[in-house]
Amino acid sequence: MADNSRAINRVFTKSVLNELLQHGKNEVFDYVVRSCVPDHKNKTHRVLFSEIYSYLDRQKRNEYYYMNTLLNRILIGYHSVNTTTALSQVRIGQHIADFVMINGEGKVYEIKSNLDNFDRLNDQLSDYFRAFSKVLVLSRVYEYERLSALLDRLGDMGDAVGIYLMNDNDTFFNSSSRREPKAFNDYLEHSCIFKLLRKREYENVLVAYFGELPHTVPVRHFRECLNWFSQIPIIEAQDLALKELKKRNAITKTEYENIQTELKSVVYFSGLAHKLPSIERLLETTYGG
Repeated sequence: MADNSRAINRVFTKSVLNELLQHGKNEVFDYVVRSCVPDHKNKTHRVLFSEIYSYLDRQKRNEYYYMNTLLNRILIGYHSVNTTTALSQVRIGQHIADFVMINGEGKVYEIKSNLDNFDRLNDQLSDYFRAFSKVLVLSRVYEYERLSALLDRLGDMGDAVGIYLMNDNDTFFNSSSRREPKAFNDYLEHSCIFKLLRKREYENVLVAYFGELPHTVPVRHFRECLNWFSQIPIIEAQDLALKELKKRNAITKTEYENIQTELKSVVYFSGLAHKLPSIERLLETTYGG
């Protein structure tokens, strides 16, 4: 069978789900169904998504599989949808963080799936610590020794990094090899924290701290706002920024619980909860490919 990893990755995306909602068909979805699901005719879309996800579990645990597992285990099993916000694909410096969890404090999770290696990990961690004080690596259970040795070579930064390892049963909170992250603030930078925020968010931070916004021409507004933000003590600036980020991805517990387990991550991170009635109708329809 040809390597269909990239196609499977695309199945669990906003674009594919939206096209299925709008047109009832999608080429990527059709290809993956034919490649990974035996006897796919007359099955509902709900069953097909479930079987594709099961194929990932058995054959190609990719970033989506890890992220979806992490979201379900932490957001529901460890925290609460009502008090915690998760963000995906967050640019921090020159790298993209896979998963950020905000609940009073912010944590970055770097996912190293079965399809990844550790070649860029040093640079990734360095960037993440420019905006967040706690960083974890989520990887496979049998990678503990190699990952621990790599982090030991990174000095104080490596010592602060947490390690979560997922076994074949999708369990990582009970792993004897797990270690929790420690706060590490040596690399924090105002500019890196500031650039996490959208315009309204960083304006909210400045009004909360200074009581007003800079009075300047529009073309200089961003730069002047950054200058003001840089005057706030770094830990306080980070805390104010996290409070703004926490307002994103608003979703009720009931909405979250009503999302099919295999689709929770794509629906949550893509802001598609308002389309849940349409998604449910799609999932109940019989596949016609």
